[in-house]
Amino acid sequence: MLRALAGQADSVGVSDVARTTGLAKSTCSRILASLDELGIVERVDEAGRYAIGPGLRALASSGAAAGTLRDLARPYLRELAGRLGESASLGMMDGGEGLYVLQVAAPGPVQVTDWTGRRFPLHTIAAGQAFMASWTDEEVAAYAADGLAGFTDRTVTTLVGLRQKVGEVRRRGVAWTVGEFSEEITGVAAPVRDADGRPVASVSVYGPGWRFPGDGDVAEIERVVRETAERVGALLSD
Repeated sequence: MLRALAGQADSVGVSDVARTTGLAKSTCSRILASLDELGIVERVDEAGRYAIGPGLRALASSGAAAGTLRDLARPYLRELAGRLGESASLGMMDGGEGLYVLQVAAPGPVQVTDWTGRRFPLHTIAAGQAFMASWTDEEVAAYAADGLAGFTDRTVTTLVGLRQKVGEVRRRGVAWTVGEFSEEITGVAAPVRDADGRPVASVSVYGPGWRFPGDGDVAEIERVVRETAERVGALLSD
């Protein structure tokens, strides 16, 4: 049905969509009405003619942006992984969850799992908590309203605890998670901001807790991660 609309220079009536798709007119009318509510298509007149809506255009542009940013960020993540000796990743928001879109492996023989393409609850990973630092208190409360899943004994599962974590991220400019998604993994992340200062992604570094951060200079690790996130963000305005 979307192809039937996208292939036209002008708006399309329900009867035309039914002919193109081979579906019953009543079926097309019902589905188009539902898509109109979601903004995927747009009803343009009282006669019931439809065109591709802003919601679908936004989804398409978001996918293109993710792919472009992933390619642009790769050399920066490779440099970051080399400097800190741990895996580095690029995360993005996807449907209220965190999605890892790119991971560059650590240079050593002991590797963490490649999480590229996997989604996680935002409160369980540093990449997600980095996004939350830009949220209002009301948005944080709304996220926690339905409960916070506990992945380990260290996962934040209360609104009070989540607010404390978000406040810490705001103060430090980075998010740390220690055994909150997986008991063995420690991670740190900083938000990637666009030219308007809005977080559009996050840069993370994570590794086995027995090794990372280890004896490393925590302040220096935070500085390097923030710097990398800023460099990736600068690409968006080039």
